Amino acid sequence: MVYIIEKWTLASVQVVYYIPDHLHIVNEFVWQTEDQIPEFPRITKFLDYWDKNIDGPIKEVFIYDQCNSNVRVVDRRYKLN
Repeated sequence: MVYIIEKWTLASVQVVYYIPDHLHIVNEFVWQTEDQIPEFPRITKFLDYWDKNIDGPIKEVFIYDQCNSNVRVVDRRYKLN
């Protein structure tokens, strides 16, 4: 039996997105929050909100975890409007 321990960590989220009126130009948004690893439910909720309500389509998302020096690339696909 395997137990996954969910603990809190300080995570930084780097969102690279297309500017709505100029889809050939990208911009960057960085947000830092406390969240639970390994699932990051707060960050997931934020990205779902962005995907549904914000006009700038997301190109890439990177999550930097305080406890781990590795970069986690979020495996999601976003459609361009």
